Formats: sequence, C-alpha cells, structure tokens
Amino acid sequence: MSGLDVAGLLYRLVDRQHDDLQQATAEAKAEAAHREQQLRAEAYQREQAAKAEASQREEQAYQREKEARAEAYQREQAAKAEAYQREQEAMAEARF
Repeated sequence: MSGLDVAGLLYRLVDRQHDDLQQATAEAKAEAAHREQQLRAEAYQREQAAKAEASQREEQAYQREKEARAEAYQREQAAKAEAYQREQEAMAEARF
C-alpha cells in the first residue's frame, strides 16, 4: 500500500465519520424539535383543561349565586305577603 492509498483511506474514513456526525447531529436536532413540539402540545392541553375547569367553576359559582338571589327574593316576597296579610287582618279587626 502506498502512502497515497493510506491517505485516501484515511480521507474516506474521516469523510465517513464527518457524515456520521452530521447525520447524528441532524437526528438529535430533529428529536429535540419533536420533543419540544410534544411539550408545547402537552402544555397547551393542560392550559386548555385549566381554562375549562376555571370556566366550569365560574359557571357553578354563578348558578349558586343566582339560586341564592332567587331564594332571597322568594323569602322577601313571602315576608311582604305575610306583612300585607297581617295588615289586612289588623284593618279588618279595627273595623269591627
């Protein structure tokens, strides 16, 4: 084997290692990009789930408040009706 043959073999070996390194680098970058995309998708899903849960809690709180207001209004109306009834009875008694 001549020196040129050895140099050619070494050149091809270095060239192949360089290609392997570039391919490994490209694969690592692609894998990192894919993982980042997955993480972003998972974060987005968690954010959407949190928003949906918060919206549901707000809706439940609104419904409880609405029910409490309706109940208070009914009690107020019942108290007014009772007061009116007593007033009517008192007036009827006063006439006799």
